[in-house]
Amino acid sequence: MEISMKPLFSDNGLYLKSFQLFLERSTEHQCIKWLIDENLPRVVASIGKKGAPYLNVLGVGSGSGQIDLEILGKIQSQHPGRYIHNEVVELNPQQISKYKELVKEKGQGLNISFTWNQMSLEEYEKQNKERKESKKFDFIHMIEVLYFVESIHDTIKYFHSLLETNGKLLIIYTADDSGFHSLWEKVIPQLPNNHLFSEIYKTLEEMRVKYRIYKLSSDMDITECFIERNENGERLLDFLTQIVHFSETAPADLKDEVLHHLRQCILCEARDIVEGLKELESHRPISNVLAHVAWLLVGLKSN
Repeated sequence: MEISMKPLFSDNGLYLKSFQLFLERSTEHQCIKWLIDENLPRVVASIGKKGAPYLNVLGVGSGSGQIDLEILGKIQSQHPGRYIHNEVVELNPQQISKYKELVKEKGQGLNISFTWNQMSLEEYEKQNKERKESKKFDFIHMIEVLYFVESIHDTIKYFHSLLETNGKLLIIYTADDSGFHSLWEKVIPQLPNNHLFSEIYKTLEEMRVKYRIYKLSSDMDITECFIERNENGERLLDFLTQIVHFSETAPADLKDEVLHHLRQCILCEARDIVEGLKELESHRPISNVLAHVAWLLVGLKSN
C-alpha cells in the first residue's frame, strides 16, 4: 500500500460518514433485520441458565445500536420477565453517543441495563485478561466487525470462551464470493480486510463447536461511484476500498483498475441477482448494483 494511502478505520469521522452513506445506499440493515425477525427468536429461545432471573448479552462492534436493540427486543420477547444486562463494546465515540440517544428514545420500559466500553475488541480482551475477569454471557454478537482483527482464530476462540452454558455467539461476515471480497482480494490484496469467511468456518471446525449457517444477500447502489467529483461517490469508494480519500490519494492506475473491476464485478453479480426476479426497481439500474452476500453464523456452547 502506498504511504499516502491510509486505512479508513484510522479516520473515525470519515469512516462514520462513509459507513452511514453505505447504509443509505444498500439494503444491509434491512436484510439483517429480516433475518433477525425470521430466525433469531428460535435461536435465543434456549439461552440462559435454568432458573436464572437475568441474561447477560455482549455486543461487539455495536455501532449506533439499531441492530442491537432489535436483537435485545427478540431476546426479551422469548424471555419475558427476565432482566437483561447488555454490555457494549464500540470504538467510535460518535457511535456510542448515538446508541445512548437511541436507548433514551426507544428504551423506555425495557428491563435492560447497559454498560458502555469505548474501545476495540482487542482492547476489551486485553482489559479483561489484565483484570482477570471471567464474566460469562448468554448471547454475544459480532456483526461485521472481524475485518479489523489481526487473528480471526484467536478472536473467535476468546469470545466463544466467554459464553455461558447454552450461550450462543452470532457472527455476521461478508461471504468469500461477494462483490466486496472480489474487490479486496483481486484488486487491492494489501488491504487489512483480507480475512475470508472460510477462516471462520475453519476455526469453528477446529474448535469442534456446534454452529448453524444462514445466508443473506443485500445490494448496494454504486451509481455515484462512476460520477467524477461526486462527493457521495467518493465516500462510497472510500468505504468499498477502506482507504481514506481513495479518489485523491490512490495512484491513477489503481483508481482506474478499481472502477474497471467494479464494472465487471457488478455485471457478473447482476446476472445472478436477476435470476428468478420478475422486475428490478427502475431507479436502481442493474449495471450499477453491487451484490453484498453475507453469512450469519451462530456458534453454540452446549452443556
